[in-house]
Amino acid sequence: MFYRTLKDFQNACGHSIDGIWYPRITSIVGMKAKPGLYKFYAEQDSFEAGEAIKAKSAQEGTLTHETVEAILSGKSPAIPENIKPTIDAFFNLLNHNKINSRLIEEKLVSKKHGYAGTIDVLAEINGKLGVLDIKTSYSIFRDYGIQTAAYVEAVLEKNMPVSTRWILRLDQHRKCLNCSANLRTKGGNVKIRGEKRSCNHEWSEVIGEAELKELPPYQKDFQAFLACKTLWEWENEFWLKRAGY
Repeated sequence: MFYRTLKDFQNACGHSIDGIWYPRITSIVGMKAKPGLYKFYAEQDSFEAGEAIKAKSAQEGTLTHETVEAILSGKSPAIPENIKPTIDAFFNLLNHNKINSRLIEEKLVSKKHGYAGTIDVLAEINGKLGVLDIKTSYSIFRDYGIQTAAYVEAVLEKNMPVSTRWILRLDQHRKCLNCSANLRTKGGNVKIRGEKRSCNHEWSEVIGEAELKELPPYQKDFQAFLACKTLWEWENEFWLKRAGY
């Protein structure tokens, strides 16, 4: 990434908390290779087309995030029609799990390790307090554990008794009525998965998905996060020296 000024770098890659600048968790995690993302760009007509799909997908993801977080905060937001199946699935999940939010979109800092980030939700779920990270993806990827581990460590520094972490995966798709294929159109990117044979697909109405998965103890993932941080600091040494980090 090219930055013109130190301010550009700091705004893009970190948070200022109590007058001190810290690198952002998501910037650090971004150092890890993402083969799936490379494959996505390779499938597009151009890099610019891929960027446009990513931007639209991010807008849809933000809309889902904001709606779900509003619900968890006790509000009754209007449900946009384009994400209604996802939100319906989320309400169904709430009917089977007791979720009480403690913090939503809260900035956290690890002074011990020198980083900061914004947690989606700190929640008590079925009697256990933990980090709840919301993802709008078709699957739960191992990489998510690195980001949530960093949040757990920062929460523990606040002397809050966090015992676990979860991924809340929210998505929607259409199912073929004649075979096992699924059609997903997030960001305008049409993707069919699960085709087993030649089929003249007939697609169902949009079906929402809401999956809550508890991740294993965070320590191993946190070591991976610290490794990413070391590489990120090496990559950005020029700007970090000028930031006095």
